[in-house]
Amino acid sequence: MFWPGQPSASSDWGKHVSEDGAATFASKYGPWALVAGASDGLGEAFAHELARRGLNVVLLARRAELLASVAADVERDHGVSTQIVVADLTASELGGIVSLGLVGLDIGLVVYNAGAVHGAAKFLDRPLQDTHSLINLNCHGPATLAHLLGQPMRERGRGGMVFMSSMAALAGSAYIATYAATKAFDIIFAEALWQEMQGDGIDVVSVIAGATDTPAMRRSLETFGDRPDLAEPSFVALEALNSLGVGPTCVPGEGNRQVASYLWPRSRVSLSTMMSQATAEMYAMEATGASGRDFGEVDQQ
Repeated sequence: MFWPGQPSASSDWGKHVSEDGAATFASKYGPWALVAGASDGLGEAFAHELARRGLNVVLLARRAELLASVAADVERDHGVSTQIVVADLTASELGGIVSLGLVGLDIGLVVYNAGAVHGAAKFLDRPLQDTHSLINLNCHGPATLAHLLGQPMRERGRGGMVFMSSMAALAGSAYIATYAATKAFDIIFAEALWQEMQGDGIDVVSVIAGATDTPAMRRSLETFGDRPDLAEPSFVALEALNSLGVGPTCVPGEGNRQVASYLWPRSRVSLSTMMSQATAEMYAMEATGASGRDFGEVDQQ
């Protein structure tokens, strides 16, 4: 399920952008970004990195007190504005709640970060409610926010979407069947939107993260914090945002990229392009013509 993902000193992929780069980032993806699942861990890291690049940040999750604490830290550390939207990402009414919370805000970037594994057990030993909850969290939630926020992005001709996935999504795995399957949805969904939206000026990327030191994973497994191969959330968030506009998938950490390249020997860029062209031909539609770099190519620069 997890492989080493720490940054290497030989890689410049995860370096912070310059002030000019941050300004360019803010002009393309600002003035506001929304981070779903922003109460701690990776979501909190995304909020700080986006604010460091000059974007105001909407923090979306169900735990109001934690969101308030993150918002206060982000405003204090970076001098940007924040807004809190309290919502359960598994709720059927998610779109309506978010719409009300974003009135008057120009959202140029959405990061869908939620979706941690809930421990390990056989599928038939889990309550069906847990399965439905993960499907809502990792499939219904990102699709809802992508459709809701993608419309105004397309109208203005710029924007970005980041969907967090997992190395667990690269194959079906016993004991985390629904988690692995729903995280695979996020990868394929993002690759398809990368094809469709590139011509609209919207950059889309799925981030296939390995073992990352987050509170959710520590709650899931008591000994998780003892692993020697954990990536810091700030590193994962940095690589994810640096990958926007590069290609359809990002795999933070050279070790993780090597494993993913072994499990996925064919380029995701060429595979997604071939599938999109075949679909366009079948339905007599125009091919999208998206282009970009594959995740395995970053170590060759």
